[in-house]
Amino acid sequence: MKKFAMAIVGLALCSSAAFAITPDPLFCTVDPADALDGLFLAPSSPAPVAASVNTITVRNGSNNVIPNAAVVVTLTASNTVCGSTVLTGTTDAAGQVTLTLGGGGCVDDVPLSGVVKANGITIRAYENVKSPDFDGAGGDLVINLGDLVSFAGEFLGPAGSGTCHDYNNDNTTGLPELVLFGPTFTTPNSCTP
Repeated sequence: MKKFAMAIVGLALCSSAAFAITPDPLFCTVDPADALDGLFLAPSSPAPVAASVNTITVRNGSNNVIPNAAVVVTLTASNTVCGSTVLTGTTDAAGQVTLTLGGGGCVDDVPLSGVVKANGITIRAYENVKSPDFDGAGGDLVINLGDLVSFAGEFLGPAGSGTCHDYNNDNTTGLPELVLFGPTFTTPNSCTP
């Protein structure tokens, strides 16, 4: 009987410990991707674009942060990442890790295009992963004239024509997208320093 009681106590403690490190997607955040309704990539040299720098906060079902959580971002082959881009990290004592998504390409309205996992649990599954590095065919990891032509076609096109350069995924390529595209073109951003 004593062994049985100890086993029950042990099981309860293990369950509590497992719950403490199990992320709850409702309490986790990916900023700014949650506000954009998708991931934003951009070649990161000479400097990363703010929208490509994501702070991921991992919390459990009690809304408590989870330190030392293993975070992984997975993209499809339609997005090319810079060679220096790191898509994994470990949360700090505040339950946060910051990942800079350097790259290009476009995925628009395709389920599971950008998946963020923490401790093996999917906390986000985005349908949109977009970049200013998209010339209509793909991304070549540098923002150049081809990307400007593609962006201008959506920006100057009729309302609702935005797809790959609609970075906030509101079905319009407008001023918010110009604010993100402009600096990457005038610099121009690339994946090589």
